[in-house]
Amino acid sequence: MRDTPAEVDAIFRTLPARLRVDRVEGYRGVFHFEIRESATPAWTVTIADGACTVDAGLHGEPSCNVTMDETTFLNIETGRQNPMMAFVKGRIRVTNVGQMRRYERAFYRFHDVPDDG
Repeated sequence: MRDTPAEVDAIFRTLPARLRVDRVEGYRGVFHFEIRESATPAWTVTIADGACTVDAGLHGEPSCNVTMDETTFLNIETGRQNPMMAFVKGRIRVTNVGQMRRYERAFYRFHDVPDDG
């Protein structure tokens, strides 16, 4: 993960490897991300059956929609911005806070992935 560029596409593509399988047993969620100003602005992240899939574009019925600009997304993923503070300040819009909290706990942060994981 440490060699992954801090780019929206590259970071989304790391999600399957960052999934904390022990935290998603029996859980299913579909998340639509809209990242304004990004070259690829729409993403679908699906967590089901202890696995994660990531697809460009918006697919299926979402459990939660998440909208933010590219700078906010990159700052959160690289550890330069606290996601809760970004939410409180209105930089992130979320349609289902409970689902988003579940999502947050399901993954290692991009900057916190263990060396052996």
